[in-house]
Amino acid sequence: MKTLIVAAFALSMLVSQASAQREISLVGTWTGERDRSAKIEGYRSGTATLVITEQKGRAFKGYLTRANADGDVKEDLWGAFTPGGRLIAGADDEGIYSFLLVNRNTLDYCYVESGQGPRAVCARLVRKR
Repeated sequence: MKTLIVAAFALSMLVSQASAQREISLVGTWTGERDRSAKIEGYRSGTATLVITEQKGRAFKGYLTRANADGDVKEDLWGAFTPGGRLIAGADDEGIYSFLLVNRNTLDYCYVESGQGPRAVCARLVRKR
């Protein structure tokens, strides 16, 4: 029994060390093609670039730039994620982001706004190295 307890303790130490080594960093520049549907402007596609400028623990901030026919739009955003990064959320001054970390360098996101001019947009972004 004593051997089993010692083995379980050793295994738990290895698992916690492995988890600590897999810290998630979202810092960097992520780019991809987005598709959007909006009540007023209709359908639109274009490039989206997410730049995470700072991360402290599981909280981060940055900005998203989206290419439009009438000029690029840049909006600041703030976000956070659960341990392990299974759930990632963000917000800007008008709407809410949902993120899914597909792998270390691929991030899916969707963004929604409600109100008089509702819209939804989604994209797959790849981190530039």
